[in-house]
Amino acid sequence: MSSPNSRLGFYYSPDDQHYTQLDLDTWLPVLGGLGARWLTLQASPERAIPESFIRGLLDSQIEPIIHIPCTVGSVSATSLTPLLSSYARWGVHYVVVHDRPNIRCNWEASDWGKTGLIERFIDYVLPILETQQSIGLQPVLPPLEPGGDYWDTAFLESVLESLIRRGKQDLLQELTLAIYVWTYGKPIDWGAGGFERWSEARPYHTPPGCQDQLGFHIYEWYSEIVEKTLHSSLPMLIIAGGELPSLEAVNLGPDPHTEQNLTIARALTSDEVPNIVLNFAFYHLTSTPDQSDHHSAWYPSVDQPLPVAAAINQLANLTIKKPPVSVGKPLQHYVLLPPQSSPDYNQNWSAIGQFVLAVQPVIGFSPQEARLAKRVTLFGDEQAIPKIVEDELRDAGCYVKRYGAVGREFFTNKSPTVATASPASYFSTQGKSNE
Repeated sequence: MSSPNSRLGFYYSPDDQHYTQLDLDTWLPVLGGLGARWLTLQASPERAIPESFIRGLLDSQIEPIIHIPCTVGSVSATSLTPLLSSYARWGVHYVVVHDRPNIRCNWEASDWGKTGLIERFIDYVLPILETQQSIGLQPVLPPLEPGGDYWDTAFLESVLESLIRRGKQDLLQELTLAIYVWTYGKPIDWGAGGFERWSEARPYHTPPGCQDQLGFHIYEWYSEIVEKTLHSSLPMLIIAGGELPSLEAVNLGPDPHTEQNLTIARALTSDEVPNIVLNFAFYHLTSTPDQSDHHSAWYPSVDQPLPVAAAINQLANLTIKKPPVSVGKPLQHYVLLPPQSSPDYNQNWSAIGQFVLAVQPVIGFSPQEARLAKRVTLFGDEQAIPKIVEDELRDAGCYVKRYGAVGREFFTNKSPTVATASPASYFSTQGKSNE
């Protein structure tokens, strides 16, 4: 591995506390040592995570994922709009509202047993997704419980079919799936090949000798459902996952918690995990001793990490050329355009201009100038702006986002607004990502 593991991340803490400046100062060096580029932050629907904490992560090239795990139907798009708008204004791209809607405990008791569960879920979540889209956030479908009281693969397929029936194709083009990816103590290759390989798997029933989606390769099963339903692909955001440590102390033999998670970290840098999988947030970085899953924390305390933390730290130091901290850069934001013009860009110049006027960056064609900026946005696929340019900008300490993907123009037939010029546009219909 010669390039940074840009998909590696963590679920910070299983509560919505610990967002002080001291917390930020404590954990940023730890995250840097681990090579983390993503961090899932649990949040409340009533109050925002402090802006200083969010911007501290962004300045350190760590993409925050805000997770608001509230009961289905307990919040509305109207009540959430001020909160979501603040996150968008601070530079957040992903806010995940709700959690595991396919299990009974995440609904009001009187709601779960009523008919039409999927349609009622869409009634609740659709206004929130459309609000996210309208204010420039990525619309994110909340994660499902693998298996679950309502089998997750059936739930997902029904949700997508409902959105199609409601004529929400524009939303579906922008949608991201948040997912959980647990190993459940199984081998990393469990479920590899999806439905195509394990055709006998059925909801609530996995025959002997057959495998199912309850493992690391769950993203393959979800991807097949998306392809079958939408005839395209959707990006997936792994907000939590991995091999959880055993409650029993094991002093002899290999440590599965370390070995399995180290294998996952290596897989994230290979072609084994497709580019539609944006990240992997290992669960979880830290927690307080009074929390029930304190034993799962990679850092029960900042000075007493589990062995897996040392292993990932070593992997990062061996394989990642760490970019310098982006301090002393005279430019805040630079938009880098391809050096050679094309009919596509000439045709859509007014749309590019809308984006530039909204964001107000420096705009140009020079990678050398772009190195002077803290944040760099690339307009163009890897044929227009080579991957080596993106890598060199990251090595120079720039926080880089690319708009455009191989096999698909960045712009659709209509000029995008600021809201539609979003990270969803990274993906082609073949599911290729430049992230």
